[in-house]
Amino acid sequence: PADRAPKPVGGREKLQVNPALADLLRVLLKAKTESAGVAAKLIASAADLDAMAGGMRDVAAVSGWRAEVFGEDALRLCEGKIALAAVGNDVKVVPLD
Repeated sequence: PADRAPKPVGGREKLQVNPALADLLRVLLKAKTESAGVAAKLIASAADLDAMAGGMRDVAAVSGWRAEVFGEDALRLCEGKIALAAVGNDVKVVPLD
C-alpha cells in the first residue's frame, strides 16, 4: 500500500517533470542568453529547468537579474502565456495573451 511505501530520502518528493516543457525552457534559455551575451549556466542549471518544468517556482532563475534575462518569460512559458517561434535563424517569443 502507498501509505507503507518508503519516503523519499531528504524528505523531498520526486517531481513529475514534463520533458517537453523542460526542452522548451532549454530553447528559451539558449535564445535569451545568446541575445544577452551571458552564459546559460549563469542563469539556470539543468536541474533548475527540470524543477520549473515540474511545477517548482522557487529557483534562482526567477529572481533578480536572472528574472529580467530569462525568468519572467520562463514563467510565462510555463503558464501558457507565450510561445516560441523560429524566425529565420532566430527564436522569437510570441505573446499569446
